[in-house]
Amino acid sequence: MNVLEYFKIITATPRCSFKTNSMKDKIEEIAKSLGYEVSTDKAGNVLCKIGTPKVCLQSHYDMVCLGDVVNIELVEESGVLKAKNSTLGADNGMGMAIMFAVMEKFTDLECLFTNDEEVGLIGASQLELELSSDKLLNLDGEEEKEIYIGCAGGIDVVSKLSLEYLPLSKDEVVYEVSIKDLAGGHSGVDIDKGIDSATKVLARELVKHDLKLLHVEGGEIRNSIAKNARAVVATCKELKLINSALHVEKIEYKREYIKDGQNIIKALNAFSQGVREFDKSLNIPSISINLGVVRINDGVLQIDCAARAMNNDDLIHLSNETESFFQLIGCETLQSDGHEPWVPSVGDFANVVKQEMEKVYDDASFCAIHAGLECGILMQRQSKKIEAVAIGPTIRFPHSLREECDLGSVERISKVVENIVRGL
Repeated sequence: MNVLEYFKIITATPRCSFKTNSMKDKIEEIAKSLGYEVSTDKAGNVLCKIGTPKVCLQSHYDMVCLGDVVNIELVEESGVLKAKNSTLGADNGMGMAIMFAVMEKFTDLECLFTNDEEVGLIGASQLELELSSDKLLNLDGEEEKEIYIGCAGGIDVVSKLSLEYLPLSKDEVVYEVSIKDLAGGHSGVDIDKGIDSATKVLARELVKHDLKLLHVEGGEIRNSIAKNARAVVATCKELKLINSALHVEKIEYKREYIKDGQNIIKALNAFSQGVREFDKSLNIPSISINLGVVRINDGVLQIDCAARAMNNDDLIHLSNETESFFQLIGCETLQSDGHEPWVPSVGDFANVVKQEMEKVYDDASFCAIHAGLECGILMQRQSKKIEAVAIGPTIRFPHSLREECDLGSVERISKVVENIVRGL
């Protein structure tokens, strides 16, 4: 089968993060049908081997699920593959599909499929499988001409506040204020593209009015820029919004407001969303943070932020600053799912990859990415020294309903991968 045929099989198999068992079973089924030995570990990682491998291909098999992912409908337009009303899952399903197609053609190869990458690189962090080869080619890159030799580290900062409610007066009117269907995007690779966070847009409007806050929510997942946000508020005056992008309507709601509601609105408005520092030498952000999810459940406000940095000291400072910021409104905070940056370096394998890339792309170049790749963690989890490099087809707007993949780039990267394996 070709790459696109494998991708259609992958798309038809459920694989949302934390709900990946069906995809794991499908990987084992395909690998065994191609004659590979299959090993798994407790984290759900799958290692497939045949012969005497000289290189390990690697992709993660979970995906960010937004929209109607129960029945993903693929749409091809002018050589670009999209999904109708859902994330496409080309991140990292297209890397998996390339691996399956390559597995058909070689008898000395190993392929590692890692689990739950999108929710904190969990599979890579808990890997118990030992690679035979000392070269790792990750296929989670998202720009076909780029050869990744480093990536940002990341930490989630989770803040929680137990809420106290007070009764509204009779003359206060309740309104719902909402904003929907903004562009969204990846909290790493899209964080510098000027994409509005729905939560920030909402907070900027609410802070302009004398309001009591009854409820607030925003965002979908911690590592995506928020597409949707809504608040329930009360006021004695007619609520006239300044920003016409927001929708307001009177609603019936429980007549209790959050005692510290104004401070919550001010904190969400004051939070510095996006790029904090930019690295001109790498032409990517060096420090950023995403106000990912705001929720109230059972009287507890929870705010999930995804912090990223290319330097570990910067990552520590940013996460500590974020904790302090939300502690000012009384939150209890913690840091979780941390992974250190993959520090950029060029070794022998990187030069091999570059030579093969230059046969297809005149302007192929080494770079780093302001997103989390598993390479650095996987290198640390091995008992021997290995070298890692990442490449991949062009995927635009991952982690959003706009996600799309350039099919021409899939064909070209597949050729590069085959040539790398063949050459080794």
